[in-house]
Formats: sequence, C-alpha cells, structure tokens
Amino acid sequence: MSSTTATVASSKEANRYGVLAAAFVVMFFVASIALFSVFLTPLSEQHGWSTAEVSLSYSIFQTVMAVTGIFSGRICDKFGPRKVMLIGGFVFGLGWFLTGMAGSIPMLYLFHGLIAGMGNGLVYNPALTTAQRWFPDIRGKASGILLAAAAIGPATLSPIASFLSSTFGVSTALKILGVTFWAAITLGALFVSPAPADYRPKGWNPPTENKQAGTTGDEGFDWKGMLSTPRFYVLLLVYAAAATAGTMLVGALSAIAQEQVGSVGAMTAAAFGAMVVSINTLSNFVGRLAFGAFYDKFGAFRCLSVMLVVTAVAMVTMSFATTAPFFIGCVIVLGCAFGALLVIYPPLTGETFGTTHLGINYGIMFLGYALGAWIGPRVATSLYSEAFGYRNAFYAAAVITVIGLIVALLLAAKVKRAGTMRAPRR
Repeated sequence: MSSTTATVASSKEANRYGVLAAAFVVMFFVASIALFSVFLTPLSEQHGWSTAEVSLSYSIFQTVMAVTGIFSGRICDKFGPRKVMLIGGFVFGLGWFLTGMAGSIPMLYLFHGLIAGMGNGLVYNPALTTAQRWFPDIRGKASGILLAAAAIGPATLSPIASFLSSTFGVSTALKILGVTFWAAITLGALFVSPAPADYRPKGWNPPTENKQAGTTGDEGFDWKGMLSTPRFYVLLLVYAAAATAGTMLVGALSAIAQEQVGSVGAMTAAAFGAMVVSINTLSNFVGRLAFGAFYDKFGAFRCLSVMLVVTAVAMVTMSFATTAPFFIGCVIVLGCAFGALLVIYPPLTGETFGTTHLGINYGIMFLGYALGAWIGPRVATSLYSEAFGYRNAFYAAAVITVIGLIVALLLAAKVKRAGTMRAPRR
C-alpha cells in the first residue's frame, strides 16, 4: 500500500469515529420526547387543559416522527445526511420553542406534535443509518451506542427541564430547550458526512453470502413485497401491543409518580416525578445494551417473549406501587423491558425480510410503535379515575401486552416449524 493510500485509509478510519461521535450528540438531544412527561402536569395546570388533551400531543409527535422517518432515508440519499439533519434540527428546535408559545390545544398539537415530530423524523433516521454505513463491520455496536445516547439523553435532561420549568415557568423552559436542541443538533450535524459507496474498513471483508439469513447478496423484500406478506401485519400487531405499555409509561410517568407516590421526604412530588423519568431512561439504556447481547445469543422470539412477560407482570405489580422504593423498582424493570423492544425489532425486521431494504422496511414497521404510542397514553388518561387512580390503566396495558405475547408465541412456533426466520414469499 502506498503512503498516499495509507493516509487516505487512515483518514477515513478516523473520520468514521468522528461521524459516530457527532451522531451520538445528535441522538442525545433528538430523543428528548421522553421529556414531555415532565411538562404534562405544568402545561395542564397553566392553561387549564386536561392531561388527556395534553398527552395526545405525545401520540401525534410519535406518529409524525414515524411517518417522516419512512421518507427521510430517501431524502438523505438524494441530498446527503448533513443537509437533511441541519433542516431537521432547525424544525425540531423550532417546534419546541413554539410549544412554549402555545395558547390552545390545537396550537400545542401543531407546534409540538406536528412540527417537532417532523423535525425528529428528519434527524433520527439519517443519524442512525449514516453511522451504520460507516460501520459495516460492527453495525450492532454502532446502533447500540446511538440508541444508548437516545436513552441517556432524556435521563440527563429531565432534571434540567424540571428545574427550568419550576424556576422560569413552563413556557420559558420550552423556549430554552428549543434553542438548545437546535444549537446542539446543528453542531453535531456539521460533522456528519456520508460514507463512500461500498465502504469497507481497513482489514475487514464482508461476510460470506447467505441468502437464507438475509446477509450480503440477498435482495430480500422491498417495501411492497413486505406489505404483501401476512407476517408483516402479525409483527406490526405485536410491535404495537408491546409498545403500548412502554409509551403509556413514558408519556405519563411523571404524572403517575406524583399521583401514586407524591412527595418523598424533602423532595417535592414534581421533583420525584422528574427523578423517576431519569431512572426510567437509564433503565432503558441498560435494557438496550443487555438485550443487544441477549439477542445474538438467544434469538429474536425468546428475547421478545421474555420482554413481554416481564412487561405484563410489572404493569400489574406497578398498580400497587405506592411507596418510593417499590415504585422505583417497577420503573427499573419496565424501563429495561421497553429498551429491549427497540433493540429487538430492527434486526428482527432484517431477519424476516432481508437487509437490503431495511431502512425503509423498518421505517414502515416502526408504525407499529407509533400505533402503540397512540394507544398507550389514551389508556392512561381515559381509564384514570379519582377512586382508583391509574390502576385500571395498568391492567388494560397488561392485557394488551399478553395479547401481543400470545401472537408472538404462535408466530415463533410457526417459524420453528418452517426452520427459517425468513417470511415466505407469496
């Protein structure tokens, strides 16, 4: 190898770690949807809105994010990740800033649900897929690092958001966060560049072709082919059922903590609510790392089944959690389980439909998560009552989770009989 070639290879090797670091920063801030539960009660009290009305914005955000994410990959391929992420960062920050000016429920849905959700979709997918293209040798680890950033970001920012809200008021806090998100994502996006076509790190060779497993050389299903298979809809249903409990918890955790536990010693109820939001996201972080390793060892359906069983049991148990230690224990278990879900489904989608079109295929599959994000918060707010609190909501989420578990077990049995994870072509 000539000195010039070696220098270029070394430069690319260094550049890909710079891209990963920049994408880490972007994911740290763009995953701030979990912060919304911190503002659920303050927004309701300031404007006289019901928690059901406010929490609907969370569901709109998740849906818009998922739909935008389907198309952001193609937009990224045409214009490059940096331009798309710079635009997305501006839109995302603007949405949060304008949310601080929302004086009515429709304005809240427009600013936070639609605008901020669209910005998130424009940033999230390009950051994740660009980093993966720089790391074909360790795609799982690269994804795990970025998904970990998406978990610890809200954990770090939740106490800050609570402090800003209590010190300056909820409207000013949202404006400060909007400017911060825009500045941080812009800074990170400036250092994100696309990987060269067919990029291979020094010393790495692609794996041997294995069409059955859906690796190199297997075109797999395009999005139209995927939508033509019954298995897509089965997996979509399980994804929605599994996401319901987690999104219910994330969307209203602070309010649930304040309702069931309240103040703890010198800690106010609001401070305790912010603390458990941080604990939940840290647990989510641990779940993502742990189940990333478990997936490779035990397979998709075993991990998915364990996650669903743990979630159902923990939801029922949490309905009785009225002391701080008990409540925190339930939050830790549920946080780990919900983190596992987001790790399991991308490779499960790839194993089932191939990896060639995984970007758009998983973007479509992610609509199952968005559906769960619609159901979860609705369950929490519609079943809440003065007499029983959130107890009936926990029971309903547990039942939905069990339905997902039954469907997943039936599909796992079918896959075992077929001897392959790959969906049959029609």
